[in-house]
Amino acid sequence: MRLRLPWYIRDRIMRLILLLGFFAGLAGGLVIPFLTLTAHNRGVSLRAIGVMAAGYLLAQMALQLPMGALSDRFGRMAPIVVGLAIQAAATAGFALAESTPVFILLRAGQGVGVAVLYPSFRALIADATVPEQRGQAYAVANAAFTAGLLFGPLIGGVAAGAIGVNTLYLTAAGGEAVIALGALLAMSRIGLPQRPQAPAERVPLRGLLTRSLVGAFLLSFAGQFQFGLFGGLWSIYLNDLHASDFLLGLSFSTFSITFVLVAPLGGRLADRGRRWRIILISNMAYALVVAAYGLIPNVPAILVLGGVEGIVAAISQPAADAYLASVADPRTMGRAQGAYATVGMFGAAISAFIAPVLYAVSRPLPFVVGGVVLAVFALGGVALVRETELHHPLQSVHIVTPFSPELEEMADS
Repeated sequence: MRLRLPWYIRDRIMRLILLLGFFAGLAGGLVIPFLTLTAHNRGVSLRAIGVMAAGYLLAQMALQLPMGALSDRFGRMAPIVVGLAIQAAATAGFALAESTPVFILLRAGQGVGVAVLYPSFRALIADATVPEQRGQAYAVANAAFTAGLLFGPLIGGVAAGAIGVNTLYLTAAGGEAVIALGALLAMSRIGLPQRPQAPAERVPLRGLLTRSLVGAFLLSFAGQFQFGLFGGLWSIYLNDLHASDFLLGLSFSTFSITFVLVAPLGGRLADRGRRWRIILISNMAYALVVAAYGLIPNVPAILVLGGVEGIVAAISQPAADAYLASVADPRTMGRAQGAYATVGMFGAAISAFIAPVLYAVSRPLPFVVGGVVLAVFALGGVALVRETELHHPLQSVHIVTPFSPELEEMADS
């Protein structure tokens, strides 16, 4: 009896998505633990590190929506390849950076790379799947990227001591350049799925402001607010707790281990029943974990909490992603994905700005604030998701869009 592989392995487009996500996570994960620490060791102040982290997020916030709109018009391939190339150039720059303005510009450059490729990458998943598969598709795509992060920081933590961080930056940049070239060749060879064509008239921006989509955007803000905290402070916080380079890398990988293991289950749950219940329970658990990072300043305990965070993220994220893909108009999927990411980056940028200030007052304070914000905005998002799901089935082959008469009627009520 032959073992039948999962559908997302048999599908050529999904295989490409998974490979692309894994190797991008691996290359980026090599240097993630050292970006802010390198800047800090070369004389960049804590406040400037906050600006550096915020620049990365603000670049994404400014560009993801227009980049998503461009991908709807011109296709998914070019943005993915160009975004990876931009990231490679910015990562290489960290090997030579010495001054605060250069570090800020390079980190912002990495944000530009992400902004160019991310909406197209997420929209490509929706293009390649039917609604009943999207929870699993987004789950395994996120798991592939996270699997790269599982190995990247661990390898980087060991390699930094052996070859130095400058060589590590150049190695990661070379890897990102190779991934960009490989993605170009692979997508040109196998071709990409046909996307629904937009009508002759311009689709109005108000199509992104229906109650169903706003619910998804609130969830994005809630989930990404804590990203700004971690992006600006995590390495410094662990360093202040006297964690070694190896433990610093391991702190990223404990999250990745459980996320990768649980993500397939999270995807299956997202494709069954009401998603609002899954989103509610997992985000409340997530909020407790974020607050606990600051309240339990013990490195072994933090490593355990990283594993718990991976579990709750693997449950909450596919449900939110699949919900968004189900209520977005397929003609403007890239724009919807860009708007979703933009709102999330807005929350992350706010937290990146305030995190150093809160950390200077008290080490636990940024994490407690992050947990509270996550809980409050998740509750608002869940209320709108629940309202949409009670009125419209999201599992049918018919995709409910912001332009469906029933949603327009609900938006006006």
